Amino acid sequence: MPLSGNQLEGKVNRSLVNTLSAINVILAVAIITIFAFGGNVLLGNSGGMIGLALGFVVASILCGGLAALCLIEKHLRVLADDVRKRQKGAASARVEPSVR
Repeated sequence: MPLSGNQLEGKVNRSLVNTLSAINVILAVAIITIFAFGGNVLLGNSGGMIGLALGFVVASILCGGLAALCLIEKHLRVLADDVRKRQKGAASARVEPSVR
């Protein structure tokens, strides 16, 4: 069964967000590693630890913000899926439970 335009768009958006999340992890590791090596080269052994700490802070700010946006999108996706399921189920007649 072919997908409608809306369904296809949703699947493409989901795969793009999942890919962005994976790239975000790789980017965070790369930032930390580059800062650690840079600190080691510029300041010696203790500079590596300083660079590692500074790289962790920079990666936390940059990649953490992007990770938060991806997490918000995933939560909104769950809410939207739940609303769609409820709308499909609401088509049937509603029956109130018995009070007695």
